[in-house]
Formats: sequence, C-alpha cells, structure tokens
Amino acid sequence: MSSKNDVMSALDTVDAALRAVSGLPFHGLSPADQRALLVRLDDLTKEVAALQRRLLARMVGGPAPREFAGAPWAEVLARRLRISVGEAQRRIADAQQEAPMPKTA
Repeated sequence: MSSKNDVMSALDTVDAALRAVSGLPFHGLSPADQRALLVRLDDLTKEVAALQRRLLARMVGGPAPREFAGAPWAEVLARRLRISVGEAQRRIADAQQEAPMPKTA
C-alpha cells in the first residue's frame, strides 16, 4: 500500500519532468521527431486519464468528504475541479464503467 508521502513524491517527480520537457525548445527537432514527441505525449495523456478514472472510481465507491455535508459526488467533483456538474457526472460514469465499484450509502 502506498503512503501519502510516496504518492506525493512520485507526483512531484512527474511534475518536475513535465516542467523540464515544457522548457525545452522544440524548434530544433525534425518533423519526424516532433511527430514522435506528439505520440509520446498523447500516450502519457491517456495513461494519466486512465489513472484519474481508476482513482475516481475508488473515490465514488466511498462516502463524500464531510466538508461537503453529504453533497452528491458530482457536485463535490465539480467544485473541486472547477468543472460543470454535467462534466463531473460524465467523468464519474466513465470511471464506474471502466472499474465498477460497489456504491455505499
């Protein structure tokens, strides 16, 4: 089981790597290298999205945080991520479809 420190440390590493890549000049890359970079970034984006869905499926399988006083998960997610409730509902449905978790009261 991962500890909070392990997870945060790994995310700090990912964040630092992303900033390093973002700071590099791409103008020196050939068109083929640019396409390869685009493919790798797309693959990483898909991996992050899958991780988000797995985490979200786990979260919505449990009770909403107390600070939201029993608000539905879609409202909690919408507030936290600053997205519409409709988008939050779509993300929850996608997460549950990919990794169904039993609902709790």
